[in-house]
Amino acid sequence: MIRLRHILPLLLAVILLGGCRSTRNVRKEKEVQKTDLLIAELVKEPPVSELTASLSMSLNGTRVSGQLRMRRGRSIQISASMLGLVEVARVEFLPDMVVVMDRMHNLYSVCHYADIPFRNELGVDFEVIQALLWNRLFSPGTPQSHDIGSRLSVINPDEKGLISFTEPEYGYRFQTDEHRRLSAVGKSGGGYRFNMGYSDFGSPANGWQYPQTLSIHVEASTTVVDVQVRMSSISTERKTWADRTAVTRRMKQVSLDELLDNLDL
Repeated sequence: MIRLRHILPLLLAVILLGGCRSTRNVRKEKEVQKTDLLIAELVKEPPVSELTASLSMSLNGTRVSGQLRMRRGRSIQISASMLGLVEVARVEFLPDMVVVMDRMHNLYSVCHYADIPFRNELGVDFEVIQALLWNRLFSPGTPQSHDIGSRLSVINPDEKGLISFTEPEYGYRFQTDEHRRLSAVGKSGGGYRFNMGYSDFGSPANGWQYPQTLSIHVEASTTVVDVQVRMSSISTERKTWADRTAVTRRMKQVSLDELLDNLDL
């Protein structure tokens, strides 16, 4: 009987602790499943393939207006205008090249992603630029159609339940907000820092959430760039515009450095 009195509590303890472990395991599995679903949601293509918007931009305190036009997998165009009327500059991101135009001086430059400063550190290519502007998770060098989620590491939620993801190869860090939307992307190291924040979410189509305000901060060597972009008149309707703007005979091709010197950027 004495032995039984000692054994029963031990058996109960084993059963209870085993049950607790099972409960913890089930809870952990559910959390993993929720995180996997969140990653899948933030990686998959939006329900629209085209987006256009009017832009109000502040570049280190200087205000300009412009336009954004995007077609998934094909083209991204960002233009800047003077007084909202005359286009003065345009940059076009295409899958295999970047085109920058100076409309005021009839100059243009064509470069490849490999020529972009800090390319090796940032892994910048068309897929990365596209993901940044479409508010998607990404992993440089990995097409969006591949399993990007398998390359991301999950950081446990903080006290507010916000989840962070890290991309180990290039060191990007992604942050979600309380509504399970991608709210920030950041990367630093080697004398530079890059941060991009998303806010003021709206629903331009089919309940799909898209940020109407972008905040960009870049530090490289002695250069600091702060850009605030606010969007209006967002449309997801398909429109007729060329993926790449035709270059006129009057325009002269120059190096990117020469073009930027003329634009005084």
